[in-house]
Amino acid sequence: MPVRLLNNGNNKIQIAQDFLDKSDGTITINGDGSHVLIGDGANAFERMSLTCGPSSTVHIGHGVRLASVQIYVCPHSKLLIGHHSAFANEGQVFVHETKPITIGHNCLISEGVNFWVSDAHSIIDLDSGRRINPSRPIHVGHRVRLGRNVSVFKGAHIGDGAIIGAQSIVSGVIPGNTLAYGSPARVVRENVSWDINLIPDDGSDPGLSREKPRPAEGSSRAADGQLALAEANYRTEAVQTVLAAVLACQSWRGLNRKKFRRLIGEASSAIPDEGPASVQHVVLLAEARKVLWLG
Repeated sequence: MPVRLLNNGNNKIQIAQDFLDKSDGTITINGDGSHVLIGDGANAFERMSLTCGPSSTVHIGHGVRLASVQIYVCPHSKLLIGHHSAFANEGQVFVHETKPITIGHNCLISEGVNFWVSDAHSIIDLDSGRRINPSRPIHVGHRVRLGRNVSVFKGAHIGDGAIIGAQSIVSGVIPGNTLAYGSPARVVRENVSWDINLIPDDGSDPGLSREKPRPAEGSSRAADGQLALAEANYRTEAVQTVLAAVLACQSWRGLNRKKFRRLIGEASSAIPDEGPASVQHVVLLAEARKVLWLG
C-alpha cells in the first residue's frame, strides 16, 4: 500500500512520487519549518516510520533502501543519508537531541542496527546539579559495512570503507578501511575493504607469506619443524578451548569464571602475528570476553 504521509504543519516536502506510490510505511511531520527530502528510487517496507519534529531536516538520497527502519528526528535537528545506502531490515535511527546523524553513500547496514545520538536520559552531577552526559553527533562515512545488531552510539565517527562486526558497540573513532569488532569496537585489522559479492576462495591465506620456508640443515631443521608444529597445535587448541567454553556457557549458566578467565589468558598469548587466522582469533577472544562479562 502507499506510504501514509501526515503533514501536520507548514513544511517543505520533496519526496519522490515513486517512493510514495510503491513503498509502505508512515511519515509524520509535526509542527512547522521542517524540510523532508527523499530521492528517486528509494523504497521502504511495511512498518517503516519516519517522525520529524518542528524545524528538522531529513535528507535521504537516491536509491536508499529504508526497509522497516524506525526513524525519529527531534525538533531543530538533522538526519542525512547518502545515495544508494541500504538498511537490511528493522533498525532504529534516533536523533533524540539536536546533534545530527550523517550516513554516507553506498553503505550497507544489516538488520537490527541502532543509531542513538544521546542516552535518552540525563545523568546529573549532585554537587553542581549539571548534566554530565550531553548528546554528541554521529558520522558514518561512505561504503561502510555495519554487521547485524551493531549499536552506533553518540560520538561515533566511522571512516570510509570501514567494516564493523556483528553485535559491536561503536562510540568512538574507527578509521577508514579497517575491520573493527567488540564492545567497545576496536580495530583488529587495517588496510581492508569489502565487497557485497562473494569472491571465490582459492584456498590460500592472503595474510601469510606465499614464500616457501628455506629448509634447515641437520638437527636444526628437525628442531625448527617440531617447534613450529608445537606452536601451531597450541594455537589451535587454545582457540578450540575458548570456543568450547563460549558454546558451553551459552546453554549452561554454571560457569567457572576463574577457569574461563585463565583459558582466555592462555588463548590470548597464542594470537597469530598476522593473517586471517589472527583476525578470527581476536574476534573469538572478544566474544569469549563478552560472554565472561555477561555471564
